[in-house]
This record gives sequence, structure tokens and C-alpha cells, in this order.
Amino acid sequence: MSGGAGLPPFGDRRIDERDLAALAAAVEDAAFPQAEFSHARHLLLALHYVRAHGPDGALARMRAALQAFNARHPPSYGYHETITVSWIALVAHHAAEHPDAAAHDLAEGLLDRYRSSKALFAHYSRARLLSDDARAAFVAPDLAPLPTPDDGVRIRLATEADLAAIEEIYAFYVERSTCTFATTVPTPAERRAWLAAHGPLHPATVAVEGDGAGTVVGWGSLSLWNPREAYARSVENSVYVRDGLHRRGLGRRILADLVSRAISLGHRTIIAQIAGDQAASVALHRALGFEDAGLLRDVGYKFDRWLDVILMQRALPSPADAGQLA
Repeated sequence: MSGGAGLPPFGDRRIDERDLAALAAAVEDAAFPQAEFSHARHLLLALHYVRAHGPDGALARMRAALQAFNARHPPSYGYHETITVSWIALVAHHAAEHPDAAAHDLAEGLLDRYRSSKALFAHYSRARLLSDDARAAFVAPDLAPLPTPDDGVRIRLATEADLAAIEEIYAFYVERSTCTFATTVPTPAERRAWLAAHGPLHPATVAVEGDGAGTVVGWGSLSLWNPREAYARSVENSVYVRDGLHRRGLGRRILADLVSRAISLGHRTIIAQIAGDQAASVALHRALGFEDAGLLRDVGYKFDRWLDVILMQRALPSPADAGQLA
């Protein structure tokens, strides 16, 4: 790669964080030469933001920088939401694999791994990646899941030993939130029956911090959408994160895992019922490929007010067609 704008070529001298920061400043100021803003520099910009701000902060900074840069250049260089989110995910995964690496070594490994801008096609079909939907908002992969940094959280099937933690998490939402329309906490016997009903086709899962016996930080489930036989391959998802642990990506991890399980189990569609005031839940489902499917007005009554229900739906391919999605 060529030098310029404070970023030396490899082999000239070792790149350090100051070089990456200089690249970021030049892009943010729209001062970086358009002709030199290559795929490699796009990756290095993402690497700087991931190292400086963490994956979540990196995404916000990358969006703002690219929008500022693109405002000065032709529409063909327009900001692309899905590509930005996807590269941040891949770069964050690489950085998490080498947490102690020097900037030069980390950058060199990153560029070697993703030397081609076509690397995203391992996760997306060309039509999906270049669609209008993908430009407008993040669209989930349709070929293979994007990796996530190893944060010590594992998702596994729930067991009876997890029921007390599941109920503790759920009780908060029963008593204080419209995330569920339940108004009483299930008894231990009712929760055991709930788990027993979630057999192989309708798994219940837990997100666990540490090893498999660690703290349960969230849970999810796939449930039969309707008991009539014709609905056998339509499921409803539930996702709950322990209060105080939001904004760590746990809900996204749990829901993505449920989507993957639903595909591997041969289900046709996943349906979500979301209270009309739960904007964060709507955004989470939309980010993972769910689409609006309807609105039911004033169908729930909780905390002395009537509540709408938003219906969202994600159609699923067969496992043979697309593998497991994220």
C-alpha cells in the first residue's frame, strides 16, 4: 500500500497508533485523498476505531467518519450501512483474537486476512449485500454468520438447573416492564412445565458468562406459534437479558443463536410480538432481518394503560439453501 496522509507503507517503518489516528483525522475532516482511500485504508480506519473505542463505539465513529467523507465525494462512494457494520464486526473479531498485538502486527494480520474487499461475500450473497435494503439499514447475512469477539459468554440449551436464574431474570420484566404482558411470575412448577414443553424443535437457551456453569446473563426460547397442525413450522421467539446488562450485545447474541437454531431445525418463519413502546426490541429484531408484519392496537393492558402489539416476522431458508444465518 502506498504512503500518504501520515500513513507510511509497510516495510518503510512500523505503523503505530499515531499513524492510524492520523488516518482517522484525515478521513473525518474529508481531507484524505479520495483516490487513496482504498480497501486497505478502510480496514485500517475500522481497526483504529475498534482499538480506540471498542466495537460499539467504533461503529458510531465509523458511520460519522464515512458520512463526512462521502459528503465530499460522488454518490458512487455513498455510505453503505451493511458494509460498515459488517467490516466492524470482522475487524473487532480479529482484534479480539490478538488483544496484545502491536498496531503494526495487528494491521498486517488484518490486511492479510481480508486482503480482498470480496471477503464479505463469504457472509452475503451479492444480491443481498448490494440491495437497497442493505444500503438503508443493516441487513443480516444470508450465507454465514458474522463472527463476534470472544467476550466469555456462551449460549447453550437450558437445563432445570438454570430455572431459578431464568425466573429471576424474567421476574424483573413481569413486575416492571412491558417486554412481557404477563402480570404474575410463574411458579416453579409452571416454569418446569415450560421447560419440558421446549423440546428439540422448540429449544430454550441460556447465555452464560464464563464456563458452562457460570452466571446466566440472559435467556431465549423458540415456542410454537399456534398449536394447530398447519402452523408446526412457524415459531415465536422470546429474548430476555438480565437487568443492568443491556447494551453489551447480549440480546443480539441470543436472538442470532435462536435464528440459527430455527434454520437448522427446518422452521419456515420466526414471529415476534413486541409491545408498541419497546423501540429497542423493534430495532434489535429489524437489525437481524425481521420485517414489520402488522400492528394490533390496544390489545394489552398493563400498568394502567392500553398497549399496542407490533408483529414482526423473519422468513427462513432451508438449511440446504443457506446454512445458518446470524
